[in-house]
Amino acid sequence: MNKITKLSLKQLLFANFWGFLVPVIVGVAASLAGIGLLGVSGWFISAAGLATAMGVGFAFNYLTPGAIVRFMAILRTAGRYGEQVTAHNHLLDLLKILRLWVWDQRVAKDPANLHEQTRGDLLQRLVNDLDQIILWPLVVFLPWIYALISYMVVSILAYVISPELLLPMVVAAALHILIVPYVCGRFATHEVHVGQVLGVHRRSRFVSLFSALVTLTIRGHWKDYAKRLGQLDERQRKTEIRIQNAVSLGRLLAYCVTISLIASCLYLISHIDSDTGHWVLLEGIQGTWVVGFVLSIFAVNELALPLVQSFVAQGKSQVGLRRLNQLHQEPSVTPLPSDSLKQPLKQISLNNWRGFHASNGMGNTALDLSIKTGETLWIRGGSGSGKSTLLASIAGDCLSSGQAMINGEECNLYGNSDYQNHISYLPQSPYIFQQSIAANLRLGKPNVTHEELWAVLTAVSLADWVESLPDKLGTLLSSQGRNLSGGQRKRLALARLLLRQAPVLLLDEPFDGLDKATIKTVCHALQNEYTPKILVLVSHIDSEIGEDARRIEL
Repeated sequence: MNKITKLSLKQLLFANFWGFLVPVIVGVAASLAGIGLLGVSGWFISAAGLATAMGVGFAFNYLTPGAIVRFMAILRTAGRYGEQVTAHNHLLDLLKILRLWVWDQRVAKDPANLHEQTRGDLLQRLVNDLDQIILWPLVVFLPWIYALISYMVVSILAYVISPELLLPMVVAAALHILIVPYVCGRFATHEVHVGQVLGVHRRSRFVSLFSALVTLTIRGHWKDYAKRLGQLDERQRKTEIRIQNAVSLGRLLAYCVTISLIASCLYLISHIDSDTGHWVLLEGIQGTWVVGFVLSIFAVNELALPLVQSFVAQGKSQVGLRRLNQLHQEPSVTPLPSDSLKQPLKQISLNNWRGFHASNGMGNTALDLSIKTGETLWIRGGSGSGKSTLLASIAGDCLSSGQAMINGEECNLYGNSDYQNHISYLPQSPYIFQQSIAANLRLGKPNVTHEELWAVLTAVSLADWVESLPDKLGTLLSSQGRNLSGGQRKRLALARLLLRQAPVLLLDEPFDGLDKATIKTVCHALQNEYTPKILVLVSHIDSEIGEDARRIEL
């Protein structure tokens, strides 16, 4: 599938056409087998009863129609299971496409605004939207195909019995497949959309309730909050009732269409005998065929009923698709790097420089600073002075104002991948991936040797710990390194950066949670075999590195 900017149900439907065609074919075969099973079994029972009544039961061929009925039953059952298996495979492929699309939107989004896509309520909504969208082919498109093809096949049978039956069949098909679902959707689609929005709002309100329960109770606002929750519940309940009423009305109309179809067909192929006064079929029309035809209509009715509530799934999928498309953003254009970035980075000068976060605008006080090759800068300051924000802005990881000069030429640092190729940045909460220790380290240097891995672990005082693990370097870490202590997590991330050997190293509280012996070992590594050309350090802990560093206070 080609990369797409905005999603549509049509694009998703044909994203894997051949993968979708298989469950369609299997499902159609199962649907026709179900109709054939009911129709043939009805014909078989009627014919067998008639043969017995006429005294020719011994000469009647029970085996052939019995075998056909048995074959249809097996085909219907196998087809339904086959449809589920093949459709499940298609849904997994569709889910992969949607997940990759969501990831593409995150990559294209301005890094400073990524926090908008990491809130818990948004992630829960995304999961719900994806669930609704991937079910759309099964609950909307496939039932429509089954009903349409079934009507076509039964119409052929109707034509064989009497060409006059085609007109009521066409009218009933139009009512079942188009008009009744449209009428139901016309009255309830808005309610489906409102219900989706209310569901998300209600879930977020209940989640926030638990975090604020103590505060609400202490301040005496619990009853007011509970009243608003009750009003929200009542709105959603009324919305669901209106949706269910529309579905029930649609099912009633569908049954009325089926009954009217049977009545009109019987009227067209029968008449009242003037001599006996009995209702009889027209000459040349066999009763057993009529029984099978009527039973086939009931089978088609069962296939058409899901179309009545297809508008519910259609509405939910459209809401989910619209909300997913809200994530779309044109990729931000990274400013062209200056010619100085093509040369080794020797000097960083910042004039009237201030880093700040897009979410709240908070950051450091504007300042001037300059650092060049061979220097170490130690940034100090009280809590909330903006030390971490300043370091993140130097790393090009958050928004900033002011002028940045790289090797004497003006350059935009934020989101500039060419500039960031020259630096390694250790934030306060580094990310550890759910992979092995070795795989996490290789992110810093893909072609690292076994000896280099153990050397860098020794440099950050993790070698003995890794050696004690049963799988050593192959030990699988949990998501975000939850099975590590804070100090282990930070040192493992630092080891990954040291392997990268970027000329500029930015460290945010690298010694937090470490004992004096470990701090001494890490400082020794940074002053010897892993010395960067430029080191910028944010720390509230004294160290050997800080003794020789140039200090600035915020």
